Amino acid sequence: MRLWKNHVQVSDFVVRKAESQFAYSNYRRYYQEARCHAGGEKKDAVKKLREYFSQHPYRAVKSIDASQAIQMASLLGEDGRFSDLNSTEEQFERENAYQQGYENTTDDRVGIFIAGALNRIYQLADACRKGRLEKTSEFTDKLWKAVVHYGNLEISRPNDKPRFHASCFAIPTAAVNIYFACTEDMDRAERGEGNKYLKNACDMLKVLGLQAYTQPLRRDDTDKNVVSVERFRNHVWWVGGNALAYRSLLPVAVMYSSVPMLDVLAEVCQRGISMTSQITYDDSFWTEGFTADGAGWGHGMQCLIWGYPIDGTSSALNMLGMLNGTPWAKQLSRENADALMNFFRGGSWYYRDGYRLPCLDRNSYEYRNKEEAIPYYKMLRNVVKNWLSSFSPEEQKELQQLLAEAETNRIRMKGTEKGVYQGTRWFFNNDDLMKHTPDYHLMINMASVRCDGLESAAFADNYNFYPTDGMTLFQRHGNEYFQIMGGWDVTASPGVTAREGMERLTPVTNWRGYCSRHNFAAGAADGADYAAGGYIFEKMHGADKENVNDKGDRKVKNELLYGFKAYKGYFVLGDYLVALGAGVTNNCPDMEGHIRTTLDQTARVAPVYLWKKGKKTDVAKGSMLLDARKMKDTWVIQEGQFAYQGLPEYQANLYVASESCPAHWAKMNARNKKKSGLPEKVSVLRLWTDHGQSPKNDTYGYTVYLGKDEPARKLPFEVLRNDTLIQAVRSTDKKVVEAVFYPEAPVLKAKGLTLEVSAPCALVLRETDTECYVSVTDARMDATLKEITLVWNGQKIVVPMPQGISCGKSVTVCVKK
Repeated sequence: MRLWKNHVQVSDFVVRKAESQFAYSNYRRYYQEARCHAGGEKKDAVKKLREYFSQHPYRAVKSIDASQAIQMASLLGEDGRFSDLNSTEEQFERENAYQQGYENTTDDRVGIFIAGALNRIYQLADACRKGRLEKTSEFTDKLWKAVVHYGNLEISRPNDKPRFHASCFAIPTAAVNIYFACTEDMDRAERGEGNKYLKNACDMLKVLGLQAYTQPLRRDDTDKNVVSVERFRNHVWWVGGNALAYRSLLPVAVMYSSVPMLDVLAEVCQRGISMTSQITYDDSFWTEGFTADGAGWGHGMQCLIWGYPIDGTSSALNMLGMLNGTPWAKQLSRENADALMNFFRGGSWYYRDGYRLPCLDRNSYEYRNKEEAIPYYKMLRNVVKNWLSSFSPEEQKELQQLLAEAETNRIRMKGTEKGVYQGTRWFFNNDDLMKHTPDYHLMINMASVRCDGLESAAFADNYNFYPTDGMTLFQRHGNEYFQIMGGWDVTASPGVTAREGMERLTPVTNWRGYCSRHNFAAGAADGADYAAGGYIFEKMHGADKENVNDKGDRKVKNELLYGFKAYKGYFVLGDYLVALGAGVTNNCPDMEGHIRTTLDQTARVAPVYLWKKGKKTDVAKGSMLLDARKMKDTWVIQEGQFAYQGLPEYQANLYVASESCPAHWAKMNARNKKKSGLPEKVSVLRLWTDHGQSPKNDTYGYTVYLGKDEPARKLPFEVLRNDTLIQAVRSTDKKVVEAVFYPEAPVLKAKGLTLEVSAPCALVLRETDTECYVSVTDARMDATLKEITLVWNGQKIVVPMPQGISCGKSVTVCVKK
């Protein structure tokens, strides 16, 4: 049946199924608009793009050789079915699987089956194109029937549950690759030539390809017009990597010869290279991707910096590159350049000498023992090679230096301003406080209700329960944790306050991770040697927040995760970290398991000893309990690594375990099942304090020395206060004060010091002989807060708060004394 002009023919059965199952009324117009708008210069450009894709498969499965092609072809029957797949297909029919949804978006057995069959068809078509398989009319008729048969299985499926990965990523990709592997045949079909099998197959491939734009349905107005910019905004499935990286959008547009599609893609690609933040979330072009603090979000507001943000932006740059020299060519705007520079700078903090930091994606527990380039390396190389003219001369020089250092896996960027690549930094959209020097890396991953936690899935990490619970990672080499995480007790994750009992945890698929119930997290950093931060921790499931559409598995409760509270503060003074805890309270004291705060759980790679005033005592393998109140000025040191000391005023005990632990790599991450030679046991150094079964307003305090030489024999700081109102420390020379002021905080008073603030915040106050540098961060990211006023020893200091996309950023001012 001829439906539209320009020799586009669509058979009755394809139209019926497509219109009934895709659930939008404007299906036909995509064919119509594709041809009506293809005129002049754009029409010629589309022809060149069609030639390109006919010669360059798009993310296609691997080609097969002649013998493999002959074997595969022998399985294809006259009815267009692969004989070895019939039993699975019939089983699905008996189970009514084609009409059922699936529990998780990655568990789509039917979609995976259909995609596999379509990829076989592509491999056979590709073999014919390359002369590895004889292309007879009898054989091609079977190919066309196969396209229709397996395509029918797909387009007949219901949409009452989302059809995700297979339907919008894999199947459209297979469809366009089949189409362009048979370009001459498809061109004949679109001219109205060829037999019915070819025409039906051409129609079906376009219907399947269009699923890159239609699936999953959003149940909003964009379902009525999927070729629109708004289709690729404001939904977790349609932004960042899920928008541009995994969908075959460009080849589908070219398959349709669609000028409107190409118009939309060019605009989405350019506007997607931008930044978002909590404050500008509703107005940002993408709600995921690069964040204003220099990191990035994926699957909500979780710091999946190495996945979706890079995938989405890299794909945008690649598509814009492919459109260079066409009417859709674009130069990078200043906004694009700023977003890229901010990400390259900020992203470098999430990487240490050949290793990305743990707990930044759903494959943290995958065993890694080899250095790799920083994950944004290919994108950086693309920018330097193809887009350098979009940046200022100073930025060009910086990008070239960054690329050169990235190629060595050692990013130091000597000569750049402190706080840009090295020093201290607060990532205000992700609740991360860091210090990065050539000698070490420190990350504190705090939590608030503003951010999501880290996702987990059955096919990846199975125990991502604690990464954003104040996880505190100390690294000198970059692999201190990756080499032992198969033997981790996750309830003793470094820096975390948690209820013990890993054996009682049941893995779940959780796309939003876990966060804190409280809108309170802050880190003030001067960019150099000093920083202060803190947050109120009371764990909640990220999917319990409003407007979450990807809730994951909520059947498993894992109650031991919840029911306690703590105020956790962190203070960086040069090479010392001071960690303070207050208000540690178990609200469910009858629940099994003590509440513990872990100082570290790291690889034991060198001798461990107790050190006090120059005297060493070896720590034997096994566990030992130290009475912190009797161990003043005593350090636990791992030679060449880090030194730990409990502060006896705030914790009664310090446990140290130096032991060999069995490693359960496959249990921790599904990818490890495919790896061989993984260590069966790992050497672990673990330190923690035990709050007991029913703590109420308990405290803790410890310090970690990060330098390479021996720590000072006398601590170079004093704790001024540690409770649920104020946590504060001061250097012994009284030149530096660091504090976290919680809600209702009074005036901070100490000998020679009075300090009052007008709003909850974290701050660093550093004196010189003539000046005072004050770094302040609003702990609640209040968009209406214009300034925070300090009264310091009677002197009033007004600190303007950043507005708009920078709201929540740490700001430093200098005042005369």
